Amino acid sequence: MNRICKASLFAAALMSCCVSTAFAWHLSGHVICKGTGLPFSNIQIDVVTTDGGPAFSSSAITDDSGYYFITLLEEPRDYRADAAVSSGTTVFAPSSGFYAFSTTSTEFEFTRDWVLDSPECTNSSSGLCWLTGGGAKFSPITETNVGDYTREHNWGGNVNPGCSPTAGDGGSWNDIAALLKLHFHGQAIQVVRCGNVDGIPPGSTSPATPFNFIEFEGTGTLKGIKGNKADYGTVHFFARCEDRNEPGSNGQRDGAGKDRYFLHVFANTADPNGSTLLLVDVDGDPATVDPVTITDGNMQIHISSCDAPPTALAPSAPLHRIAPSLENASGEVSFAMPRPNPTIERSLLSFALPRDAQVSLAIFDVTGRRMVDLARGGYPAGVHAVTWNLRSRDGTRVPGGIYFARLSVEGRLITHSLVVSP
Repeated sequence: MNRICKASLFAAALMSCCVSTAFAWHLSGHVICKGTGLPFSNIQIDVVTTDGGPAFSSSAITDDSGYYFITLLEEPRDYRADAAVSSGTTVFAPSSGFYAFSTTSTEFEFTRDWVLDSPECTNSSSGLCWLTGGGAKFSPITETNVGDYTREHNWGGNVNPGCSPTAGDGGSWNDIAALLKLHFHGQAIQVVRCGNVDGIPPGSTSPATPFNFIEFEGTGTLKGIKGNKADYGTVHFFARCEDRNEPGSNGQRDGAGKDRYFLHVFANTADPNGSTLLLVDVDGDPATVDPVTITDGNMQIHISSCDAPPTALAPSAPLHRIAPSLENASGEVSFAMPRPNPTIERSLLSFALPRDAQVSLAIFDVTGRRMVDLARGGYPAGVHAVTWNLRSRDGTRVPGGIYFARLSVEGRLITHSLVVSP
């Protein structure tokens, strides 16, 4: 009997502890990068009381998923939250630069997300994307195959296959320079950075990713073909590919929407420009990166197929901080709440599959109209993340309002609402 009483007391104490923790008064949220929607770690969020009562302050540092959690006083108080940012970094949202809020007896759990504009967002994007693509550049006279069928360059390959910097030694990139009778084969590839081209909408639509250009470098070989016996041995290179729109270059009428390509192959890393061996560039100056317009082909930058982007969904990151519903031991499909929500630029949608399955993930408006498809086809078991750049299928930004993210996995439907700020 005594042991039963002790067990009962222990269970009651445990329940009390759990309830207290579950309903603790707190402020939490995520900090993300402007333009990419990627998490921003090591940012300090400070909270102070502002109502003239007993002073209270607390702070937290965002983790690898950009998440922070601050416990508040368990009584109604007025607060102000600020993000401590370094020089060169600015708070894009909230527009005021801070959050003011008040707890009450019925409102004591607050979620506040931050969007920061920082050079670190661009620098940290290295390795978070990968490339598949290929195409050709025709005569510079006509830029078509009418009257001149000579393709100056044919190229293609992949970079960071599967979003892994080690798979296939970082990828494989080939360029055949027909006029020079040279074949370049790039290997030991590393992504320099991913980002967005100024003057056009950020991101790409097929697949939907936050970036529209990728820069990569590495080593390779450059050898002659079709009677050219040249062999330059090991060479170095830098390349840039722009995934500006769909359907790539074939059928794309808008010149600004055509994909573009730059390649510089050189012999000496101490003097890249002076040791140029092969150059695909508009003005012929290797010192400036001026990608040529692809006249045939398509570039596709990916991020949604990455099994584990280094700072987005790394296994070492606390996954439940990104998406509580993904931490699931039942072996069922999980679909996390979109983050951030509300959103002003983009939203990260994550889902977990217990086994390989056919998946469809789409965004609908309140009338039931399908706005855009974010994922469709066969996906392997595991956690997957897709970024929506708030654009519909025609590439235009959707108006502010309520939308629904609907995940369909082999007949099962899971839906989350998402608020897009004007």
